[in-house]
Amino acid sequence: MSIPGQWLRELIARTSFAIIAEDARYYLAGALLTLNETGVGMVATDGHRLSYAHFSERLEIGEEIRVLVPRKAIHELAKLIESGEDVRFGQIQNHLVFSVGERILASKTIEGQFPAFEKVIAIEADKKVSLPREALATAIRRVSLLSSERSRAVKIALSKGQIELAASSPELGEARESLAAEYAGAEVAIGFNAQYLIEFLGAAASETVSLELQNDESQGLLRPEGDQDIDYRYVVMPMRL
Repeated sequence: MSIPGQWLRELIARTSFAIIAEDARYYLAGALLTLNETGVGMVATDGHRLSYAHFSERLEIGEEIRVLVPRKAIHELAKLIESGEDVRFGQIQNHLVFSVGERILASKTIEGQFPAFEKVIAIEADKKVSLPREALATAIRRVSLLSSERSRAVKIALSKGQIELAASSPELGEARESLAAEYAGAEVAIGFNAQYLIEFLGAAASETVSLELQNDESQGLLRPEGDQDIDYRYVVMPMRL
């Protein structure tokens, strides 16, 4: 079957950074590619955060295809489709084959059960705020300079009309920065890994993003706003501060 190369490029750009860095949990050492009659999607997780992206368009396909593409093959595939040409995809036993023109990429699939991500991305939160993406990323970078090198934790506190970012370490001290926000809900404070947030904000490519929270012990959900072409959701587990 044929997949638009631009779609695959976008899916890889928005999920591949969440693939686990080490291979101890081999079933996470790649991205899950899904193809069904509703469209094409990709999911990656390292157990601490999960990145999901999906293009919706009716496809002429029989049974749903769900294959785990290894991390190295994902990066090679990104190079293969730099021009945005359509990609022909097929399976031969336990091998995946991607072809663009005369170029062919073949890879073994990862055998294993990818986590059930559907419930993770469907979380409901009663605290939601919209924020300017670039300003938020810049503030997180500045504040995180004083975070613990080991944890990279940044505290996010929502209160009426603002979001406050804070980080500290015994050696370097403390940093705080506030951004104005249209928020009138209950106050909540939660810790996240700064690098996880920065990677999402770099991939989102929208002017504003939404942050959805339940409480200080539940995962956070981030999404780009105004992007109607792709369903992009990013779930991050909280950190203890």
